[in-house]
Order: sequence, then C-alpha cells, then structure tokens
Amino acid sequence: MSTTELRSKSRLPLAFSVPKREDQHNEDSFHRSAKGVYALSDGASVSFDSASWARILVRRYTRNPEFTHKWLSAAIAEFRKLYDRDSLPWMQQASFDKGSFASLLGVRIADAGRAIQVLAVGDSLAVLCDGDRIKATFPISTAAEFTRSPRLICTNPTHNTFLDQMDFTYDLVADWTFRGLEQPALLCMTDALGHWLLSQRDRNSSPVSKNARRIRSVRAGGARGRSHEARRHHIDRVVVGAKCHTRRSSNIMKRCNIRRRHSSTRN
Repeated sequence: MSTTELRSKSRLPLAFSVPKREDQHNEDSFHRSAKGVYALSDGASVSFDSASWARILVRRYTRNPEFTHKWLSAAIAEFRKLYDRDSLPWMQQASFDKGSFASLLGVRIADAGRAIQVLAVGDSLAVLCDGDRIKATFPISTAAEFTRSPRLICTNPTHNTFLDQMDFTYDLVADWTFRGLEQPALLCMTDALGHWLLSQRDRNSSPVSKNARRIRSVRAGGARGRSHEARRHHIDRVVVGAKCHTRRSSNIMKRCNIRRRHSSTRN
C-alpha cells in the first residue's frame, strides 16, 4: 500500500489538548507520522520537566514504534542531553535525579487500515468504538482503576524495573480489528478524560455520540483557525489528547477552544 493510500485511511479528524487549569503548564504531547503511527503521552506534572520527556517519547515512538529496553535507554539518553546536571541548582538536581515520569500510548495502523495495534504504558487510554458504542478499552477497562497509582515510564531507570517482569509484546499490547464494525472510530486520551468517559459509560451504555457532537461543535465554531470538514473514509479515527481537572471533565468540550494543537506529520 502506498504512503498516499495510508494517509487517506489514517485521517486525523481532531486532536486537542488543554491544561488542568488555565494558569498551568500542559505536559501532554502528541505526534504522528505519515506511516500510520500515532503516539500520545501525559507527563506527570510533579516531576522534573515531564513535558520534554513526554515529547521525546511520542516523537521517538512515531519514528520507531518498536518499544524495547534498548529503545527506552536511547530515549533516556536523549532526555539527559537536554541538561547539564552540575549547572542546575541543588533542588533541581535532586528533582532531575529522581526522574521525569510520563505515560505512553502508541497506535500502529495495520492490515491496510482495517486493524490497529495499541501499546500502552501508564494510564492513558485507547477506546475502540462502533458508532456511539464502546467496544473495547486498553489498558484500563473501568473507571475505578484510575484511582490506582499508575506505573509510568521514567528517565531514572531504577523506576522502570516493573518493565523487567513484563512481556512487551503481550502485557503492553492490544490487537484490535475493525472488521464487523459499521462505524469504527478510535479515541485516545489521557487519564482525566478517560476516567470521565468510563464513568459516563457506567451510567450510559452509549456515551460517545453525545460527546462526539460536542467535539464537532467546538471544531466548527470554537477552535482557532479555519475549520475544515473531515473527509469520510473507510475508517473514521478521532485521536484526542486532553487533560483537565477531573471535577470539571464534563465541561471539557466547552474549553477546547483555549488551545487547539495541530499535529505535524513526519516521514
């Protein structure tokens, strides 16, 4: 399949990101490649420069979506080059030594656009939908699971030992198919929005359609820049990267016009 055909089947209707509070920095990062690879990362705001760490993770994954110990070591080395530790104030040195933490959610398009492979480390969520029905979620399946402390990828290797006990090709990966789905869509989101969506599902078996209408409304009227009607393809994919205060998650769509991120495309 040619790159042009893959692009047409991998259209990204909408990607957006907002901070928890308007006066806070946003540590979310999203990137995609022309080869049908997408990546989303949520940097932990309490750790040292997690925004840069999240950005490194998503860009590396879209360039090379083979997550291994060697891949992770190279990502950590890239982050460490950003700083001269000895020149940092002592308090920042301690924070730097402790490490930066972030989730990683990667998506690879397969089978001529009819199937996907999802890799997940942490609490960012992938949601497979058919119309307004949620068919599957990964790596979290219930809202209650978001109350647990997530295992995140860290720039300090001592905090990544949990990965030593995992089979990367089994424990961290979900293989989904779009076959048999009439209106397939894929949603990718960070933890606050994921918790809210699964909480909505507990009360409403079809929570997607109402909120998809809100997304389209924001895109048509509230987002900055000229709005373009999404083209209709065999598979309609929506990738969402959003972070917001959990108690205000129901208002997330109303706040999307604060900041809309247009993702770049790289080969």
